[in-house]
Amino acid sequence: MKKLFALFVIAALTVGCCSTCRLRTKNAKPLEGTVWHLVKVGGENLSLPADAFNIILNENGLGGRGACNSLLGQYATGEKSALRFSHLGSTKMLCPDNEALEMKLIRILSQTTHYDIDYDMLMLMKGGEILALFKAQQPKQ
Repeated sequence: MKKLFALFVIAALTVGCCSTCRLRTKNAKPLEGTVWHLVKVGGENLSLPADAFNIILNENGLGGRGACNSLLGQYATGEKSALRFSHLGSTKMLCPDNEALEMKLIRILSQTTHYDIDYDMLMLMKGGEILALFKAQQPKQ
């Protein structure tokens, strides 16, 4: 009887978890048209101003902002969440703060091979390694 009850509890938890996962996937932010704010590089959590280190992908390509420079480039998506950035560039203003991080972000974009979205989090990956984590910005009202 105890085994039957334990199996019932495990089955109920599994079904509950799966429905939560499906809901998160169903309500995931779209890759394109969402403003993505950089929150983590490698294993390092970042606390950056809301108007810096943002990217947006749309029909015109990649746009965004680093520490103080505008970012631009092209991208292509493919099967199995493939994502490649190309023709990356930025304006050349001298940024007193976070210039190294801005250059690192451009390197990360150029190394990206895949992406995954979990609700409002965008993971840029190379192979199975997460290079950077972005959070969807709330639309300005």
